[in-house]
Amino acid sequence: MKGMNAREIIELMIKQENELYNLYKLGETFAVFEKPELRDVFALIAEEELRHRETLKKLLENPSLERAIVDYVDELSIHPMLSDERAEPESLEELVVAAVLRERHAYEMYNKLSGLLGGSLSQIFRMMAGEELKHAYRMKLIYEGL
Repeated sequence: MKGMNAREIIELMIKQENELYNLYKLGETFAVFEKPELRDVFALIAEEELRHRETLKKLLENPSLERAIVDYVDELSIHPMLSDERAEPESLEELVVAAVLRERHAYEMYNKLSGLLGGSLSQIFRMMAGEELKHAYRMKLIYEGL
């Protein structure tokens, strides 16, 4: 992780948001066959992950973000979100377990960024952290109900 610039970090975050989006779209498919009542939950969360991805893409155009994050690359390098591998769940249960882990990693990453950055950037990351935490909680409840 050492030596990464802000652009590379944000691009990895976009990739991870895309992975979460794909995971929830797969969750929709699993749900159709295993738990139809959960299909809409997965669809809603997938849309939120898509919005996070688009927000991050817009941030790539913001030069002040680049300067801000570069100063904190070392502090961020401990976060596992950027190195989560592609999940390949074979059941709804495996998918939910993978989602909880990834959501926790995303929450920690965005929460840390929220604390490191000021102003509107801090608010954006705080909002995204809060949504990831809600996603993790919903997945935990789903897991307990399986």
